[in-house]
This record gives sequence, structure tokens and C-alpha cells, in this order.
Amino acid sequence: MRKVEIYGLKMSEDINSETDLPKLIVEEAERQAYGIKEGDVIVITSKIVSKVEGRTRKLSDVKPSRRAYFLSRFYKTPPEVMELYLREGEIKAVIPIEKLAKKYGHLFEEYTRNKEDAQKVIREHPYIFLIDVRNRLLTWGGIDFSNSPPGYCTLIPEDPDESARRIREKIRELTGKETAVVIADTEWKLDKFGTVDIAIGSSGIQPVSRNFGAKDLYGKPKFGGVDDLTDLVSASANLLFGQTDEAIPVVIIRGLKYERSEKGVANVTYPMKAFREALRMLAWENIKFKLLSKLF
Repeated sequence: MRKVEIYGLKMSEDINSETDLPKLIVEEAERQAYGIKEGDVIVITSKIVSKVEGRTRKLSDVKPSRRAYFLSRFYKTPPEVMELYLREGEIKAVIPIEKLAKKYGHLFEEYTRNKEDAQKVIREHPYIFLIDVRNRLLTWGGIDFSNSPPGYCTLIPEDPDESARRIREKIRELTGKETAVVIADTEWKLDKFGTVDIAIGSSGIQPVSRNFGAKDLYGKPKFGGVDDLTDLVSASANLLFGQTDEAIPVVIIRGLKYERSEKGVANVTYPMKAFREALRMLAWENIKFKLLSKLF
């Protein structure tokens, strides 16, 4: 029998730039998950990594540019916040979530605990900005105001793969155990209502399983076999992370079989140039298909 166990580590202390995160994880694992074991996959929310790395920003310290002031008027976004969006990366798309909520409000109402609070959140965030942050396409550029004091926010780590590597190495020094570390961030799904945690950084685990073209049960090469393991463990950890007041920012996944690797999430992320080229090819093939279909 094969099984995978998932342990959530609840953190009672406030995490900040003075926190020794690997040491804290090891201590809490001893207390809550029978210690760190060989092969454990340690999934960490990007927020606490950002706090430890000093990636917290106070909005009153942000000086908006003229461009930020101009755009903030059109998109009902505080100029300080717009300035952070512009600094973090390149805005690739803007989704009018407030307008969509008026048309499909039943979705928001069905999945809220308090209708007034939901309406307030939408008023405060009338648009979703898809931002390319160092070749990672993230909603709002990964800038997060939740679970931070009023007037503060966190930015994603500068190099999430490197952050994961440092944490993994320190845990190995403290325990003598080989583990994998994945840094996860919450993203809105664009094909259905809801959010899911995805990996933005990793170390010690092959990000994608290397079985493309492997044979199926009938001996046929399969178009597949490339499971996104880092995203899968991030989504699994999200079952315990929660999104509000759970205070479980670290999850240990135990018993998962995976290939060890020094590669990170950046190694399997499409370059934006390739992404744009794929979109152009997609548009042309759709036009060609429609034209050919009309011939018969």
C-alpha cells in the first residue's frame, strides 16, 4: 500500500526579518510532525519567506510616479499600489472584476460568508492585473495585502528558487536530512471560479516528472507523463494552508516519491518570448481552421 501524509505546521510566533525560518520549521516539525524525515517535501507560503527576506512594504513610504497617478484614476487603484505594480513587473492584462461581478454576482454571493465584506473587497480591488514578474505571470504581481497590518503588503521573493535552495540547505545542516523545499503562492484561476496554490520556487525536487512519451498500459507512447509536481504539492499543501486566519504557513508532505533535482521552477517556466510566439501561432491556426472548414 502506498500513502502520502500531509502535516500542517501552525506557527504561534510572529514571523519577520529577524526570524530564523529554517530553524523554526525544524523546531515546529519536531513538535507537530514527528520531526523532519528523509525525503520530506516542505511547502512554504511565499508570504512568510517574503517577510523573512524583508520584502514587506509600507504604502506610505511608496512615492507614486506620474504614470502611476494617471493610471490609478482610470483603474480605481491607490496610486501607491499602482506604483508597486509598475515596479514589480510588466502588466500584461487587466481583468475588470468589478464589472464581471455585477454580471455574475451570484458566483461571489454563493461563495462568501458575508455579502457586505465580499462587496467591499471587490470595490477595493475592481481590477485584476496580470503582471509578468521576472518571467512569472502572477495576478497583481504576487503583491499581497492579506494577513499583513493595515497599510502594509508583501512582495514575492526576489528569487524564489534561490530562497528555496537556501532554506533546504539550512534544514539539511540542522537535521542531516535530504528534503525538498517548494515555495507556494495563491493564484486566481482564469478558467473557473476560485483560487489554487502554485509553485513559484523550488529546490531538491524535479519540478516536472520526466515521462513524456512513456508507454501506457497497452504499450502506446503517451502524450503526457509530465506532471507538474511542484504545482501539485503546492495545491495539496493548500488544503491545510487555508486563506484566512488558519496560521498554517508551512506544510510537510511525507511519503511522496519524486526525483531529486537542483532545478527550480524557473527552469520549467515558458519564456515570455515563446509564450507570445505560441499565441501568434494559435491565432493563425484558428483562422486557418475556420477558413478551411467553410470550404466543405
